[in-house]
Amino acid sequence: MPLNFAQILQDDLITSMIRKTAYGLATTCVLGAAAYAGYCVAAPEKHQIRHYRRPELNDQIEKVLDSLKINDEQLIEIMHLLEEEMNTGLSSFTHDQAVVKMFPTYVRNIPNGKEIGQVLALDLGGTNFRVLLIDLRGNSRIELTSKIFLIPQSVMIGDGKRLFRHLAECLHEFMQKEHILNTGICYPIGFTFSFPCHQEGLASARLTAWTKGFSCSGVVNEDVVKLLQNAIDEKVIVT
Repeated sequence: MPLNFAQILQDDLITSMIRKTAYGLATTCVLGAAAYAGYCVAAPEKHQIRHYRRPELNDQIEKVLDSLKINDEQLIEIMHLLEEEMNTGLSSFTHDQAVVKMFPTYVRNIPNGKEIGQVLALDLGGTNFRVLLIDLRGNSRIELTSKIFLIPQSVMIGDGKRLFRHLAECLHEFMQKEHILNTGICYPIGFTFSFPCHQEGLASARLTAWTKGFSCSGVVNEDVVKLLQNAIDEKVIVT
């Protein structure tokens, strides 16, 4: 039986599970519509040519787009659903059951543009691992050099130490390529670890649960910063 999204949002007797499902569907709809709109704006001529040459295909596309359209009432309902989940995550009584975890952060300041120097940034957010060398030149001027490394499936579901060794090896390769290895310079590192973590300090965070297809053993409830630092120390990278 097809799911009627509009009816779900208008149902006053909606259950919590269906509300969360509706929120997920609505988010997908918004992203899908935005992506298509972006395509039309970025390549209007190409879009018009396709519209002229394949009318039967365009009819199918229009039907799909119609099913993704959301009115103002539905958007407001989505906003309320998200707000409810945030409040659930903020409450000490319901935090454990919350879908949206609202963990505290120790980051209290953001760059003001006056910083000068070189820093390294590591970003693990999914199947890709990104390493960046950021040259801060003051007056809000920066230069970026980066490289993206693939995280193999075997590493994503293997031993946790193997994952962090892989990250250290990628960092080592990047620094070697950029000729900043064994220079005697200590480079500060910023580590973006895009998984649910409970921060215990500015440079300390424990993983609460894996997401995005990762299931490495020996990492949940462990300090991911220490795991990374240990892997870097084993690789003998001066940072």
